[in-house]
Amino acid sequence: MDCSVEGKVAFANGYSYHFATVDAALAFAACVTRSQNPAQCATENGCTSTVKLEDVQAQEDAEKAQDK
Repeated sequence: MDCSVEGKVAFANGYSYHFATVDAALAFAACVTRSQNPAQCATENGCTSTVKLEDVQAQEDAEKAQDK
C-alpha cells in the first residue's frame, strides 16, 4: 500500500492521517508499508485526526456528464 508523508500529515488509502510530530507520521508510513493496515497503524502511532480525501477529478467528471 502506498503511503506518503508531508510534514505531520500522512496520506494512505484515500485518507489523510494527522500526527503531533513528523516522527510519528514517518513511523505511521513505515507501519503501513509493512502491515498494510492503516487503521491499526494510526492507533499505534498516535493519530490525532483522520480525514477522508475527496476525489476532485471524479466529481468534476460527474458534473460535466450531468451538464451534457
